[in-house]
Amino acid sequence: MKKLLVWLLAVLASLSLAGSRVWADDEPKQDPSYQDTPAAISQSDIEALNNRISTLEKSTGSALKVGGWLQLWYTHDSYGTTTVGSSDDYSSSKNQWDAFSVKRAEISLTGNVAADPKLFFKLSIDPAQASFNGLGGTTGTALSYEGTAATTTNVNPFTLVKDLYSQATYSPYFAFIVGQNKLWNELEGRTPSNVLDFNNYSNIGGNAFGNKRDLGIAFTGSGIPLGPVQGEYYLAVIQGSGQSTADNNVDKDITGRIDFSLDNNLLVGASAYDGWEPNGVRQYFGLESRWVSGGFKAQAEFLTGSLNTLDNNSSNDSAWTPSIGLTPKGYTTPAGQITPTGYYLQASYRLGDLRFGARWDGYNFNQQSGTGGGNQEWDTYTLGLDWFQAKDAYKLTLNWEDHLLSGVDEYNVWTVQSQISI
Repeated sequence: MKKLLVWLLAVLASLSLAGSRVWADDEPKQDPSYQDTPAAISQSDIEALNNRISTLEKSTGSALKVGGWLQLWYTHDSYGTTTVGSSDDYSSSKNQWDAFSVKRAEISLTGNVAADPKLFFKLSIDPAQASFNGLGGTTGTALSYEGTAATTTNVNPFTLVKDLYSQATYSPYFAFIVGQNKLWNELEGRTPSNVLDFNNYSNIGGNAFGNKRDLGIAFTGSGIPLGPVQGEYYLAVIQGSGQSTADNNVDKDITGRIDFSLDNNLLVGASAYDGWEPNGVRQYFGLESRWVSGGFKAQAEFLTGSLNTLDNNSSNDSAWTPSIGLTPKGYTTPAGQITPTGYYLQASYRLGDLRFGARWDGYNFNQQSGTGGGNQEWDTYTLGLDWFQAKDAYKLTLNWEDHLLSGVDEYNVWTVQSQISI
């Protein structure tokens, strides 16, 4: 019995070894050149994948972005703006214009809600603008939101709102915008302050209609093929009372602009504004141009208009007064229906992280009519130096301004701006 079991085990073992040898002979042979390592992914494959992800995100219409910029200033005014020794003399002896300030602290939220049509919205606020407007007040008092120093201030939060609008785009050539913005302004005026070529806007961009927000509706389109050039248009009906203010009822204003660009290098255009305010007409006509080639940029604008000074307020930016809030000696504020005219010429060149710029800004407060300030030419010469870092997310700027009234030197201003953008 034991012998039988031994023989059976021996037979089974022999069959098992024979079977394993047969199966081994039937297995496919591995290619000697085969390497069991994953294939390398090329840069083009990664870029294609990223583009695909980006396309999927855009198709869902769910992109949401937070942006903004912070601008910190140091300002030195080298000359008084009224009689030396008077209560409102801003000479360096009182240190009122050797001052640190927060020029901008803008925060924006933008989002794409849908893709067809493309629905877009923007909300931006700036709680620091009032800090800059309050410069020149009595030392030690609180800065207010209307530019007058005060110990306590009641603030309507909506006055901090800058842009607040929605946009529906049906094609590159047609979009519908509702809300408050400054997209309808002339070239410099519609440029955000964080990408300006100089610390201050020009006089026509900073104190006329050129940098004015308002509430209304608009139709716009861009990239319209017109032979060798591309066209852009903007037509709006606005309330005319200014940024974050109540509507002035039936006194609506109409404004529009048209631009033509060639190869994204040359831009020429015109803008116009027409409206009736409670005390008189408010209108202007402007021309604009820009040329960019490599690191070189040249830009120029001309603006002439008419308005009634009784309709001016701090919200509609239509006071047509000198820049940075300083009133030059010998200047009389014009009153009534006046016709100001202004222009500027500027050029800049960027070399690596440095940019050099110069601007000539001419401005006549009241060229033809009204009382006071008649035919007084206000010229401002600006020299600028910028230093960019971190892919332009940080910019340090030094500007020197020379202000002249009717050819007579009034004062010089140095401004240093530290800016960070996201």
